[in-house]
Amino acid sequence: MSRHWLLIAGSEFTLLRRSPFTLVMGAVLPAALGLMILWAEADTGRAGPGATAGLLLVTVIALTSYVSGTTTLAARRRQSVLRRLRASGASDAAILAGVLAPSAALTAAQILLLFGIAAAGDGLGPVAAGPLLLAVVAGTTLGCALAALTAAVTSAPELAQLTTSPIALAWLGGALWTARTAPDEVSTLMLALPGAAVTQLARIAWHVPGATGLFPAAVFLVLPALVAVPMAARLFRWDPRDTS
Repeated sequence: MSRHWLLIAGSEFTLLRRSPFTLVMGAVLPAALGLMILWAEADTGRAGPGATAGLLLVTVIALTSYVSGTTTLAARRRQSVLRRLRASGASDAAILAGVLAPSAALTAAQILLLFGIAAAGDGLGPVAAGPLLLAVVAGTTLGCALAALTAAVTSAPELAQLTTSPIALAWLGGALWTARTAPDEVSTLMLALPGAAVTQLARIAWHVPGATGLFPAAVFLVLPALVAVPMAARLFRWDPRDTS
């Protein structure tokens, strides 16, 4: 599988470099919104370092891994690229992983850039790497898996902005809900929203007082990712005619 998905990922990175619109929507826009979040926190100091980090993570994951990933898959299916890749002998998992690799890589790059900018300024304070890494890896994996599931019902890339809206709003709404809730009052119902779990893990990583419950937050983020990945490979639609 490694050889196939790496070859597919390499071709996707080439296509990404040749598409200014995709770069703007998948990289520039989320990074710009992240910079606005950092600016607002530096100006007001109301959210705190943990909530600010959580909002950054959720914004980038939702817009890049999820929305951009959905758009890319819908475009490749419309172009019959996915059907041809299936005939090449590559597994379904390798094809999806290769096509979504640029979205995942852009997510990681933007997170590193934004946290680097924050550290170069006043910084967000000391951080525990474990919860933060868990939030980034599990959140990005879940975002990419949800992208494949949403692309299954997205007949054209132009419709991706519409079909991704409910889940993207759930990501962002969960993050904002958690950020406005006292850390020790975050409920199980809230953690069912992926944005809430990511934000709570970020607050735990930044040692926010009252932000406990690492295990529940991790379970509500990792378990959906583990379920969504095989579902995505099983339910994804490969032929343009299947979504018309």
